[in-house]
Amino acid sequence: MPSKEELKAGMHAAFDSVVENGTSYTKVYASEIRQKNYIVFRSTTVSNFVVGFRPGRTDLVIVPVDEDKGSITAGTPLTITNENLASVKKRDLQGRFVIKTTDGRTFRLTVIPSVPKLMAAAYQLPVDQKDEYEAFTAVRDQLATA
Repeated sequence: MPSKEELKAGMHAAFDSVVENGTSYTKVYASEIRQKNYIVFRSTTVSNFVVGFRPGRTDLVIVPVDEDKGSITAGTPLTITNENLASVKKRDLQGRFVIKTTDGRTFRLTVIPSVPKLMAAAYQLPVDQKDEYEAFTAVRDQLATA
């Protein structure tokens, strides 16, 4: 398993590779855990994202990422602006940041300052992002009050 710093650098590089002027964004790791309960079993899906933002602005770029043995692969970025933003919740009952777009997509993102290696067992990527987290909470709060 790569170190937290290597994973963080890989996520930033993956984001920069698919987003125009990606280096101008502050980036934070977010995860989304979706559970479906069936009669006989429960299904859990974990998705990983890099969320890019610029302090003082309310646009976000959400890039899905996959990790395989330390290699981070970026998916197709989704830019969220005032034009395609349907609603924002600062916190739902599980403490997640919920953002909905006008095309029906919903993201229930968990962003924390430090993801411990123990959480890697739950398929979250272990990273330290205290400074980025603080900047993200300011943008999140700004979006929630807009």
